[in-house]
Amino acid sequence: MEALPIYLLKSSLCAIIFLAIYWCFFKNETFYRFNRYFLLTGLIGSVLLPFYTYSYVVHVIPDGGFSQFVQTTKLAGDTRHGWFNIALAAYSTGACILLIRHVIGLSNIKRIINQYGCISAKGYKLVKTPFFKSSFSVFNYIILNASAEVSQVERKMILEHELAHIKQGHWIDLLVAQVFCIVQWFNPLAWLYLYAIKQNHEYLADHTVLQLGNSPAMYRAALINHSLGTSAFTFASSFSHFDKLKRINMMKKPASASAKKMAVVVVLPALAFFFWTFAKPKVIYPKTYYPYGRTASATIGSVKAIVKKPVSLVKPNDSPPLIFLDGIQVKSTDVIDPKDIESIDVLKDKAAIAVYGEKGKNGVIRISSKKLIK
Repeated sequence: MEALPIYLLKSSLCAIIFLAIYWCFFKNETFYRFNRYFLLTGLIGSVLLPFYTYSYVVHVIPDGGFSQFVQTTKLAGDTRHGWFNIALAAYSTGACILLIRHVIGLSNIKRIINQYGCISAKGYKLVKTPFFKSSFSVFNYIILNASAEVSQVERKMILEHELAHIKQGHWIDLLVAQVFCIVQWFNPLAWLYLYAIKQNHEYLADHTVLQLGNSPAMYRAALINHSLGTSAFTFASSFSHFDKLKRINMMKKPASASAKKMAVVVVLPALAFFFWTFAKPKVIYPKTYYPYGRTASATIGSVKAIVKKPVSLVKPNDSPPLIFLDGIQVKSTDVIDPKDIESIDVLKDKAAIAVYGEKGKNGVIRISSKKLIK
């Protein structure tokens, strides 16, 4: 579980990269479909990219022999610190609360649909209810405010707006974004990312309604006149939930030049810097200095030693060293699982002979297991 904070940090930074690029270059442009896919790509990338760690090889020849630079190698243990347990409990509690909130919201929507019924139409289901102050869509349902006094023309444009959300599958983006917010609930930028996605969805739906031949003036008037209500469900797309003036200004704005999309290439050096920041060196030691065989690696800045390709513990002169496991001599390291090793102490040459006499002239490897220490 110690890897969780690192994953959350990397995921947050990856999301910040995409959100910053969107905010600086694309937020006020009119290529809404491109923006949608860019934001969705950033969201999926923020979930998947942190699992990959770039590594590079470093060859090291230590001075003064192996025993001078590795005397005791500590392997990663399962120690749990009190502060980590508290932070993990707080994080889990916040995520569970959000998850429960979504489940309750979904249950409320289902209850309203069952109570008022729905009318099946081509590609969607219409629910008329006075329960909500504003109209919205969720999944393939359009929830229409039956108590609102609106003209037939306005009602038609509202339906077309919500139908655009359904046909374009905006609920998929919202589902992915909400899952990301559950994982990153403590990060305010995760919620800002969700806001950017929802706002762009409204631009897309507004653009679709106008492309159907509706009067821009009448549509803007309907948007202003429609009662402003709060979002009833986190996965919902509401007709009047977002900044109306901003949406109206975007409707009036001329089409942005396609060349501006080239700014997307900025993401490449940004991601390269991201991978470079979290890159880990893989140190390769010659077998003369590393008793575990031909290929071994270790991570700099960590107490963790990793044996990539263990072979028999044989010295250059083909004479095996003495091997002790918890003070008992054994013939091979195969008797213990590497996961159960707590520490390894290597004695060589004079240091080994001083403790074990002539029997230790070929070197001594002393292994302490976690079971003994516990």
